[in-house]
Amino acid sequence: MDSRLHLPCVMIVCLCKAVSDGAIERAVAEGDHSVEALARRCGVGTECGMCLPTLEDMLARIPCDKGCADCPRRDPRPAH
Repeated sequence: MDSRLHLPCVMIVCLCKAVSDGAIERAVAEGDHSVEALARRCGVGTECGMCLPTLEDMLARIPCDKGCADCPRRDPRPAH
């Protein structure tokens, strides 16, 4: 039997507000698709701002399904 404790990998994105990558991913899945919306929801990026580059990178990697034609986060693959 493996005696090591298996914990999920969690990255704290915003140290000032203790916001994890999982919290950001959940907020995006629930409809917060911008830095401003995430700041309103959980305070990320509202203190020192050191997390903003990581937050912007995360947002760029998480597919957006809102369908806004001018959104830079729009999935470039054509819909089937």
